[in-house]
Amino acid sequence: MDIVTSLCVDDEQHPASRYAQLLDVKADQRRRIYWQCAVVFFATSLRCNPTNRHLFYTNDAGPAVWHEVDYRAFLQGLGVEIRVLPFTDFQPPAGFSTDFRNAFYKLEVLQALARAEAGDSSVLLDSDCVWTRPAPALHPQIAAGPGLLLLNVLIETTPDTKIEGLSRRDMGELYQEIYPDYPPAVPTFFGGEIVGGRRTELARLVAELRATWQHLLRAYPTAPPRFCTQESIYDNDEYVMNLVLNYHPRPWIDASPHIRRIWTSHRFTNVQPTDAQLPIWHLPSEKLQGLPTLCRRALAPHSQFWQVPLTGFGAYLGKYLGVTAPTWAPQRLLALANKLPRVLVLAKRLLAH
Repeated sequence: MDIVTSLCVDDEQHPASRYAQLLDVKADQRRRIYWQCAVVFFATSLRCNPTNRHLFYTNDAGPAVWHEVDYRAFLQGLGVEIRVLPFTDFQPPAGFSTDFRNAFYKLEVLQALARAEAGDSSVLLDSDCVWTRPAPALHPQIAAGPGLLLLNVLIETTPDTKIEGLSRRDMGELYQEIYPDYPPAVPTFFGGEIVGGRRTELARLVAELRATWQHLLRAYPTAPPRFCTQESIYDNDEYVMNLVLNYHPRPWIDASPHIRRIWTSHRFTNVQPTDAQLPIWHLPSEKLQGLPTLCRRALAPHSQFWQVPLTGFGAYLGKYLGVTAPTWAPQRLLALANKLPRVLVLAKRLLAH
């Protein structure tokens, strides 16, 4: 099984997209951030999956050198195969996309993985994922069962739960406009952070994606179809992917025993104690925090990153990525609260003197 991630940089022909977690980050800095993510992704995966082939697809052919460290050479030294792949077939039309345009590059990668030069099976992950432990059941699941490995990220929501103003029922309404024979009123929403499968399954998915892509271009030549929030269907690769996956229902393999989308920002966290047992964490909030720090550790060949036993690797990563926070933060806050009256008494005595 090939373990794969990708990186797509902005080019001169297309303006930079808006990225929700990187609103104030310029394109050149964003490029470095995603290279840092790729370093951590592959370094953690190679610690946990040393016998698997690792593939890195990118349209970035330029030097990737920061502080005299060549990130490209570092990854190649780990045994990662870097494949330069242009961003052409699934490029959203000019003016049709403002958010996450580069995320559609993952569809180019899926197309490459469906070709004969790829392995018999692959799992494509976002680069802001980390591996915490081996996942021995992952490959047998993909090899044995029909269908794709997918993650239902909104399984706990109702059909009318609004997330940033958009519900799954709202999505279904636009999908039924695009395809009048679209089957479900409320689509299942699969996350784009993981798609896995045998080559034959990926080839089927890519054929359906290409057909839908051409249908969208023909049916909406001058303006993109928009949700009730006025978001374009090209503002997130997940919108197009879920249009296809629900229009062509198929058996699918549940990825939730292996991965979860974990938010660790100061505004919102959904960390659970059971996350410590997952082989893969998807960490969108950590691109500017824990992942750059871990990148520095991974680039140092004698750091604890490479020395800590694999049995303690997840706990080591969690200290940098905030995944362990809920297990200790409440106790720390309780201890501080218990000490607070004593602190106030001491302060009053000092002021009295």
